[in-house]
Amino acid sequence: MAGTRTEIARSGKRLKVQLLGLLAFNGYFWAPWGKYACLPVLNCYACPASTTACPLGSIKEFAASRRFPYYVLGSLGVAGVAMGRAFCGWACPFGWLQDMLYRIRTRKVRLPRAANWLKYVLLVSLVIALPAIDGKPEEQVAADTVVKEGTGARSFCSLVCPAGTLEASVPSLLYSQPLREAATWRTYSKIGLLVGFLALMVFSRRSFCRGACPLGALMALATPISALRLRTDPDKCTRCMRCVHVCPTDCRHVPSAEAGKEATAECVLCLDCVRACPEEGALSAWLGSRMISISQGKGNA
Repeated sequence: MAGTRTEIARSGKRLKVQLLGLLAFNGYFWAPWGKYACLPVLNCYACPASTTACPLGSIKEFAASRRFPYYVLGSLGVAGVAMGRAFCGWACPFGWLQDMLYRIRTRKVRLPRAANWLKYVLLVSLVIALPAIDGKPEEQVAADTVVKEGTGARSFCSLVCPAGTLEASVPSLLYSQPLREAATWRTYSKIGLLVGFLALMVFSRRSFCRGACPLGALMALATPISALRLRTDPDKCTRCMRCVHVCPTDCRHVPSAEAGKEATAECVLCLDCVRACPEEGALSAWLGSRMISISQGKGNA
């Protein structure tokens, strides 16, 4: 428990930045213009206060209409090459929710690394393949058919997405009596999945990011060429493994002198490892050729 409290205290500044992201991506008065922007954060576009478009929803709509999402993938590609998965670690509202729930004091567990692969399966199957097989965008499916008969397009957004359930479905059900009366098994199955994910977030840090976020899987593809990356000075590293222990996605490897071998594509660039490093100058974060953060030594451990 002492180690967990230290991790929580260390991530305090990042939580403040994430809170600003939550407000920015849900600034109701910016929504008319922001809906054209696809940024690499999980935030449901159907939320009444939402500012931006949903990348996953956009991709599955393009898949359903058998068109290539040049603009969407181009936007995500630029963000990925520039920042890697830093949006996941610093700006994603659903990432903020996970970090806040993890602060609840309970016994903590780590997911097995094999869980990392589930989000790639969800990306290929529920964001791309099944919408393409259905062959019709969800906006063309009658809303009353989806609600009353529990039918409609099969996609991550319609079957699984807990962000959409939390930000759009639950508020709508609380507000509208007709919607509550028309709710079907699909409605309750999504609410059940939401409850399950929220419970898991309390016990396992960034569990949804690691195991079930297709957007994280998509952004991970750009990690090998990202301008933002970590570097270890092998002459200063004592291999104390503190950076490995504090990693929220369990992706940090034993520090290595080999470039690119320190972390996998699961790294959300939260920089907790840099702040935790007890050796001054041993671990640093770089944006291209510019250093943006460096370990400060024992006083910061």
